[in-house]
Amino acid sequence: MSLKDISTSVQEVAEAIAAVLHVDVTIVDKNLIRIAATGKYKNCIGEKIPKKCLFEFVLNEKKPKYSDKFYSNYICEKCSAKDTCTEFSTIGYPILKYDEVIGIIGINSFKEEQENIIRKNYDSLVIFLEKLSEVLLGNMIYSETINQLKIQTKETNQIIDGLSYGILCVDSKGMIKYINKKAKKIFNTIKENVINHSVKEFIPNVNLELTGVKYNAEKINSDGKKIALTIKNNPVIFQGKKVSSIIEINKTSDEVRDAYKLIEGEKIVKFEDIIGESKSIKDVKRISKNIAKSNSTIILRGESGTGKEIFARAIHYESDRCSAPFIAINCASIPDNLLESELFGYEGGAFSGARREGQMGKFELANGGTLFLDEIGDMPLHLQPKILRVLQEQRFRRIGGKKEINVNVRIIAATNRNLEDMVKNEQFREDLYYRLNVIPIFLPNLKEREQDVLLLSEYLLEKFCNRLEKENKIFSNELKDIFIKYSWPGNIRELENVIEYLVNITEEKIIIPQNLPITMQQKIYGGKVQSKLSLKSRMEKYETNILMHMINKYGNDAKGKNKIVEELGIELSTLYRKLKKYNL
Repeated sequence: MSLKDISTSVQEVAEAIAAVLHVDVTIVDKNLIRIAATGKYKNCIGEKIPKKCLFEFVLNEKKPKYSDKFYSNYICEKCSAKDTCTEFSTIGYPILKYDEVIGIIGINSFKEEQENIIRKNYDSLVIFLEKLSEVLLGNMIYSETINQLKIQTKETNQIIDGLSYGILCVDSKGMIKYINKKAKKIFNTIKENVINHSVKEFIPNVNLELTGVKYNAEKINSDGKKIALTIKNNPVIFQGKKVSSIIEINKTSDEVRDAYKLIEGEKIVKFEDIIGESKSIKDVKRISKNIAKSNSTIILRGESGTGKEIFARAIHYESDRCSAPFIAINCASIPDNLLESELFGYEGGAFSGARREGQMGKFELANGGTLFLDEIGDMPLHLQPKILRVLQEQRFRRIGGKKEINVNVRIIAATNRNLEDMVKNEQFREDLYYRLNVIPIFLPNLKEREQDVLLLSEYLLEKFCNRLEKENKIFSNELKDIFIKYSWPGNIRELENVIEYLVNITEEKIIIPQNLPITMQQKIYGGKVQSKLSLKSRMEKYETNILMHMINKYGNDAKGKNKIVEELGIELSTLYRKLKKYNL
């Protein structure tokens, strides 16, 4: 930027000097072109001044100069206009920006009275011109700053308009101050219809107090149609106070919308829904409720079937993340080669058979909410470092992707395995173990909850009678005694399966011990069943023995099940169905 860019201000300064001192003024830029002038030279604005004149000496020496026509002066002798010059005297003062001369203020006298003023007041005039040069320099720097801010604003707007998601800037009262192109497209509106309007006019359920996490919201069109959104509110803090908010807006993708529908279809579990009056279960409920609002990682420990996922859901819905997704994944039920893509997602074409548009993983779907990693002890070793990195840094890459994806996810893990022994045997990473084991919660087995067995049994009996549209049934006292004394190795899951079985096969109103599954009767009566076995029962007993032998041989984890189906020549789904049927 040069003096020419602020020529209006420069001319005002020139006229002010002339009015105060009753002299003529010329101001030139570093190229010795007149930018402003008064009196005789006013019509010469835009022209270059004569060569070798006083101003050229000021430019080269970077200090004030004075010339007087009536005294011997080497400056005037060299001036190309000395023969035609009518000036009596001249002062030139440099306008310095750092060490560079960007212009010169000149005072000219064409009359003896003017010349006397200059000669008598030279020292004062130099100080005066110094102050005015600072004013002009300040004006130019101010203009440069304004121009730079305008450029930066335009650059920032172009960057924000180029984002793949919508941006709204709202003040402390929720009034919209700025909207980018993507947001205008989402709202199908123009800037003038949005600025200075409340954000709640466009997103009725926006929560400006919920910051730093993504959550789902809705926009209602003029035709009444709802558009699902995910939004994130980022507060702008100045001097310790929130002065505005930057709101990120995205239309919820079909995949995420489907996930939300799936989540919304799930039963919301609260701590009061968890049945139990025993001290052990009350203690666990109290601890879980106390830590629910924390963001710390939790690991639920306990035998299979003790209700770990129910507790994970209750913790989620008691937390500040309750409006965001709860996503569950069983690490043992998904083949190793698919588990990574399930967790982290993949980009289109990342591998053979990958969807063209790619796929979001469970970490992305759970963003802002809770991810429940069930059977974490069965997590393959090669994936454990990646899980550790997400826990530490809250970011990851999709398979085949280059972009880092940031997430805000709380992890609740669960296992029925002895992780400490697995760490010793190098079957589970020690660093991941300590990262997960922040808040361990141990769930009691059903054997330790003797007084809860009948409470749970009665609840499940009513539940399955209603679900299967059967008349209400009751347990005989003998059966109740068996339930209380039985060890329930499969815990609540086994109890649930047994009662569903009883409701299905019992025709009478009263359910008696003879109605129990054959396998359970064998465990209770030491292999002696209370009634003769039919052909069907004998076949089921034979299948049960084979499956129990296979499980003991190969194990009950995902790898063991794959070996069992390979040896028996059956589908994996068939195996799971039979294991459920026989409570194995």
